[in-house]
Amino acid sequence: MIEQFDTSAVMARERLAYYHDVICRLYCHVDLPSFENAEDVFRARVTQKPIATIGVGDIAAPGLQYVRTTTDLSRTPSDEFLASLLVQGSASLEQSGRQTKQNVGDIVLYDTARAFKYNFSSDYRIILLKIPRRQMLCRLSDAERMTAIALNGQSTMGALAGAVIRGAANVDAELEPCAASKLAASIIDIFAAAVETEFRDTKGALERHGDVLQRAKTYIEANLGDSELDVEMVSNAIGVSRRTLNRIFAAHGTTAARWLWQKRLEASHTSLTEGRSQHIADVAVACGFSDFSHFSRAFKKTYGVAPNTLVKRRVA
Repeated sequence: MIEQFDTSAVMARERLAYYHDVICRLYCHVDLPSFENAEDVFRARVTQKPIATIGVGDIAAPGLQYVRTTTDLSRTPSDEFLASLLVQGSASLEQSGRQTKQNVGDIVLYDTARAFKYNFSSDYRIILLKIPRRQMLCRLSDAERMTAIALNGQSTMGALAGAVIRGAANVDAELEPCAASKLAASIIDIFAAAVETEFRDTKGALERHGDVLQRAKTYIEANLGDSELDVEMVSNAIGVSRRTLNRIFAAHGTTAARWLWQKRLEASHTSLTEGRSQHIADVAVACGFSDFSHFSRAFKKTYGVAPNTLVKRRVA
């Protein structure tokens, strides 16, 4: 049975909540933190159909960020994999310490049993496969380590998988159960084969890079208070070259320096929000900042509020 949802069918002020409910019911519970004042302009539509045990969704919506947190995992558990083919727009996906950009035609895999962030910067359209965990893992045992890596739509196998997913979205007729089961199995088979083929040569490198990335992040977080901490110091501490470290961070959509900067800002924001100190200079120093005016400007740019304003709000 095909289900169709369109936000134009409900009152403007209810559209975002309506869309949120649809996404949570069909796929998994997520938060939508990045779309503010959406009631007057929000437009989205979703078409969902089953093919035996898999679900095929066609989603068109404005730029949004979908966030599934560790709290969501315990409160609203889910156990499927989602494979997303980007038809329009641009996106980035983050899961399990990996981050990738997604261009039109690319396919990304993500796991609803783990936290993730899926961000669309503008209007977009995706075709989304919902695949039962057991059926995915029996074909691709390393699927959990293949999330948040873009399957290039320009590659031979990526193009084949994309064509199959598009074809699945165009299946309108009610299929006999036997035919539907065979079709669903074939769709998963082809997608799994594409992922395995394209990522086969990079599997070992991904594992090694993942270890280096984790060691770098652990070292950075343990030494945030050191104002002298920089990329060179991190690379020396974990025993890799600066070039290698930058390349590994770049593969996850950022740089080592930017990640260090973000972590310092996050730590300072947490300290001020939780009231660990009302002295902004102390917080800045504890998080590794030595230029207070630069810290204040960066903080306001990131969080939309100056540090002193945040402190005043808390003590008011």
